[in-house]
Amino acid sequence: MYVDAALLLLRVAIGGVVIPHGLLKLGLVGKGGSLAGVGGWFNSMGLRPGLFWAYVAVLAEAGGGLLTVLGLGGPIGPAVLAGDLVVVLIVAHWPQGFWAGGGKVGWEFPLPLAAGALAIALAGNGAWSLDRLLGLAYADWLLPAWLVITAIGVLLALGVRSIQAPKPAQS
Repeated sequence: MYVDAALLLLRVAIGGVVIPHGLLKLGLVGKGGSLAGVGGWFNSMGLRPGLFWAYVAVLAEAGGGLLTVLGLGGPIGPAVLAGDLVVVLIVAHWPQGFWAGGGKVGWEFPLPLAAGALAIALAGNGAWSLDRLLGLAYADWLLPAWLVITAIGVLLALGVRSIQAPKPAQS
């Protein structure tokens, strides 16, 4: 078995896809916009204050993605990514349906990224990581504690949205 190679591949693939997604919000890659623009979009979906949640998303995606790729910080990076991607899936992709296509990006895209990030958090970063290279070890309580903190963040974001989301127009 090549578990350490598999974890490295998974870390680089998941983090490597999500890091640019965070940097896009800063206008640093692709046809990215700005934090103000992302904040406005978040406001329109009920994630208020939008600018606050834009910063949270950038930190989760770029920062969590970088920690994941490097294999640094134990479960912190991948757990943050998983939480961010669950919110992304529910808020932005669920209404589009499962499949991507026709200008829509369904939840078929963020779901495996969230599952992969959670798998890394549960399995650990493996031997081919900065954690191992630097000799860093984490207490057994860190993973469940960090998963609870992440879950609270997800519930907070979704709770804020459920209270503040625009109501569908009545016909």
